[in-house]
Amino acid sequence: MLHSTPRLGAYAGARYLSSKRLSVLLSTTLGLALFGCGPEPVEEPVPNILLLVIDCLRADRLAGELAYPRPATPNLDALAAESVQFTSAFAQTNWTRPSIPTFLTGLYPSEHGLMSLGQGADATSSEGLSPLAVTLAEALATRGYSRAMIGEQHQLAPRFGLNQGFEHYNHKGSNATSMHEAILSWIDGASAPFFGYLHYLELHWPYCPPEETRGVFTEGYEGRNFCFQWRKLRKDLRSGAVVLDDVEIEALAARYDEELLAVDARLGELFAELVERGIWDDTLVVVTSDHGEEFFEHGGMGHGSTLHDELIAVPLIVKPPAYWRVETGVKVDALVELRDLAPTLLEAAGLEPDTSLGVSLVPWIRDRRPQVERDFVFAEDTRSVAIRTRELKLIAPRDGSDVVLYDLDADPGETHDVAAERPRDTARLQRHLREWLASLEPLESRETELDEETLRGLRALGYVE
Repeated sequence: MLHSTPRLGAYAGARYLSSKRLSVLLSTTLGLALFGCGPEPVEEPVPNILLLVIDCLRADRLAGELAYPRPATPNLDALAAESVQFTSAFAQTNWTRPSIPTFLTGLYPSEHGLMSLGQGADATSSEGLSPLAVTLAEALATRGYSRAMIGEQHQLAPRFGLNQGFEHYNHKGSNATSMHEAILSWIDGASAPFFGYLHYLELHWPYCPPEETRGVFTEGYEGRNFCFQWRKLRKDLRSGAVVLDDVEIEALAARYDEELLAVDARLGELFAELVERGIWDDTLVVVTSDHGEEFFEHGGMGHGSTLHDELIAVPLIVKPPAYWRVETGVKVDALVELRDLAPTLLEAAGLEPDTSLGVSLVPWIRDRRPQVERDFVFAEDTRSVAIRTRELKLIAPRDGSDVVLYDLDADPGETHDVAAERPRDTARLQRHLREWLASLEPLESRETELDEETLRGLRALGYVE
């Protein structure tokens, strides 16, 4: 048996930062079976799976080799130390609506079809997921998993079809604390193995951190109150009626970081509870985001506006179960698409992943290099499509207007278009982009009505007017 003991968190509000492994000798018989030396190998158990999606979390907020100057993620950084962290992970779109079905099915946004919402005050209908799409929850059900989703996100309303395969489903959670109480209660009553998906909304606009973290990164700031009449402020910022100066933009980003610090503390408490229940070592934990967040790097705020890296680069941390016995604290810089989550979790559960729906990351996690690494990642929204390599990114508007090309080595902020200066690279990436578009196999999404409760939730988030 393997045991874990919690350690004191670096942030005073957290009860957990990491679990220290205590090696315990296995019996001779079990040890031989596990390591393939005995005559009758024992089938490896399947892990519990906990998928934690922090809406709007930028990849650059987690500490790396060059740590972010505001330390907002002590618990997540410690989790990364006992995990495999994918440092070049990219979402396939720039907002929640198309991103969630992508990582739940492995389909690109253009394939599952949930690309937009009804617009305007009189919006009454939108697209729902096709029953032909197989979700992670449906696939894991065939392996005997108990399945629950708890979140605070009206984009997850059952009428959009994302509840396919879940036994317990609640998209109207109020905050991380209540969501954790709910998932732990469910885990206590669920049969193993379990698949739990938690979706956190705290980082979504407006950035109004709780009292425990408010002011940690904005001490001395006495400028604009971003939480006062925040709906009007959001509208004025988008229209240009209000323009923030550099000090205000920095304070806005710091408020976001204060919100993240509070979420990180709640995650530390959740991790400690899982350790206390004795299921931490048997659980594969994934932390990621559906998209990033923009702070006027390219003229806008929030998300959904561009395909620049501040909106599509996402964190991806995978803590393996202890019995995988793999090296942890590892950073993998291979290009990864968020849709790779679906085949990864299926393979982790002992199922054969569909290789047309992304690439399983289990070979990296289990210390085996895959035979082929991805050369490109793709992203899209209703206005543009993008192809990204390690060194270059090309963004092509769907209306046929001029493409833009960025040299990411020389210009990581994507500020200078070099398409005219590098015609061969531009043509090459355009060709690969056309090939990718031609390879897509769209499903026909179904139409669904938007009830008043769902509309109220979507309006509050700024998705519809």
